[in-house]
Amino acid sequence: MPRSVADLESTLRRETALKRICAELNHFVDLHDALRVVIRQVQALSRCEAVSVRLRDGDDYPYFAHDGFSQTFIERENSLCSKDRSGQRILDQRSGACELDCMCGNVIRGRTDPDLPFFSTKGSFWTNDTDALLAETGEEDRQGRTRNYCNSCGYRSVALVPIRTEGEIIGLIQLNDHQRGRFNNELIEFLQMVGEQVGLAVRNSMTHTRLRQSLEEIRVLRGILPICAHCKRIRDEQD
Repeated sequence: MPRSVADLESTLRRETALKRICAELNHFVDLHDALRVVIRQVQALSRCEAVSVRLRDGDDYPYFAHDGFSQTFIERENSLCSKDRSGQRILDQRSGACELDCMCGNVIRGRTDPDLPFFSTKGSFWTNDTDALLAETGEEDRQGRTRNYCNSCGYRSVALVPIRTEGEIIGLIQLNDHQRGRFNNELIEFLQMVGEQVGLAVRNSMTHTRLRQSLEEIRVLRGILPICAHCKRIRDEQD
């Protein structure tokens, strides 16, 4: 079936946005600034009012960059770690890592079911109507306990796309909008490609950070340990 002009224009917009995102992530100086650019590109294409990126920090996955969410929302939802009544983190008995709450935690831990219409085959979650989702499903369908805070804040369209590096989920891209009907399969597929590019950028950033730390440790050791005259001459020539 021939594609409509609207479909072709939509495809062109996605391809153009992906090229811009790839260019930014391939030449970034500061990861936070680069992800802010990515967020703006995603906002423009999806027309979602709020977009964020969560990244792993220890056992938790706080917001690393965001735009469009209120500060109250960010503070309320920043931590995904489950806690008991005393406020202590609940640890997973198998992995030893903290259990993660809500649908964000399900996506990050890979607790998704592609046979259900609100999960994709690549582990994303999306809904165009949180009211209907909550009315028609239970916690078993949603793969675990959900806070439903997005819904209580009036967000009707919500999407969560995993960010992977070397096969491991290290975060996610989150999109929220008060209007229904923001998403479709093509947009989710595009966002999953963005998630892959963000994962590569995060891996490169981590590699660069580790390399910089190693070089700094070498410099410290060179300043502390005594060296022979031959090694000193080689070091001075390199400097």
